[in-house]
Amino acid sequence: MQKNLKEMSDSDFIEYVASRIIPIKAISPDSGGEGELSRAEEICKILNELGYDNFKRYDTQDTHGVTRPNIVLKVGNQPKTFWIVPHIDTVPVGDKSLWTYDPFKATVVGDRIYGRGTSDDGQAVFLSLLLLRNLDASKLKYNLGIAFVSDEEVGSKYGIQYILEKDIFNKNDFILVPDAGTSNGLMIEIAEKSILWLKFTTKGKQYHASMPAMAINANREAMKFMLELDRSIHEKFNKVDDIFSPPYSTFEPTRHDKNVDNINTIPGTDVQFYDSRILPVYDLDMVLDFIDSKTREFNNSSSAKVSYEIMQKEQSPLPIDRNSPAVLELRKAIEKVKGSEPATYGIGGGTCAAFFRRKGYDALVWSTTLEEVAHQVDEYVLIPHILGDKQIIENIILK
Repeated sequence: MQKNLKEMSDSDFIEYVASRIIPIKAISPDSGGEGELSRAEEICKILNELGYDNFKRYDTQDTHGVTRPNIVLKVGNQPKTFWIVPHIDTVPVGDKSLWTYDPFKATVVGDRIYGRGTSDDGQAVFLSLLLLRNLDASKLKYNLGIAFVSDEEVGSKYGIQYILEKDIFNKNDFILVPDAGTSNGLMIEIAEKSILWLKFTTKGKQYHASMPAMAINANREAMKFMLELDRSIHEKFNKVDDIFSPPYSTFEPTRHDKNVDNINTIPGTDVQFYDSRILPVYDLDMVLDFIDSKTREFNNSSSAKVSYEIMQKEQSPLPIDRNSPAVLELRKAIEKVKGSEPATYGIGGGTCAAFFRRKGYDALVWSTTLEEVAHQVDEYVLIPHILGDKQIIENIILK
């Protein structure tokens, strides 16, 4: 029997929505998943059950032939809209054996809900649906708009970048992306670092490990190159901006693909990945020019050859004015509800806000959330955080 969503308490509603959404895997095909379509269809069912049938779908197909969905809903007839932009995709779970709780089940323990994607970005999805459930449209000061988007975790090409071309948003709208924050809810994110993901491939010569003179060890040569690049790139791009934490650019070797299956073979190919979060004062093309020079330098001195390809490149704009109308209005609502004035800051992680900002929107990132749980084992969200954020948003959008 279908439950009456309107008769539930706010906490029970959040738990119920989580129980329907979290079990549906929404992992990008680029990360080995099947995409967000099934989860989007479940969100559409919930919207219908809440009495909202005026949402629009903006679906597109990716290079894998997979449908990538986006759902947009606007309620009200006011001249200005308060938009919330949650993303509905998640990252993979990693080693499932490390989880205490089933990552694809919403497990409630006290005021916590465990499961992959409960925090990132399930918290924003639950918040948005809760606001819609409780909404009295006759009391709106701003329209309430929700854009449930795909593909945020691997670049947003089929999500916010796609729908930003659809004439949905206006420059005077209030754009909130609840995809980062602090546990006390007293920080408003107004800046993000640029993102540069690279795949480095080192080509050598494979041979039996007992005859190294006959080989060109791609593993060893790759390590030499990566260590020199790591040293020199940190030295070159060393500016500091205290609005960010950490206040400097980061350049991190991350994934390393398997090169050979057995121990006694010297690999002829080695593949490594690099995740860089770079202060927006630096042009990413300048960073790439530097990497080009280091690659040429290495290839001229080594018998191996290194090349790279760009996996993701997102140049972030400079920070938003901390005294812009959107910042001031959100700051006022937070102070009214929490009794403390929030500060502004920047982050290294990328969110949908960067794409808005690049097009001239003063999009803000804010929520009351746990900083250490996204992408982690036993990811969870705190129900009281959602309830508190709902109160602050209602303070802005209602008369």
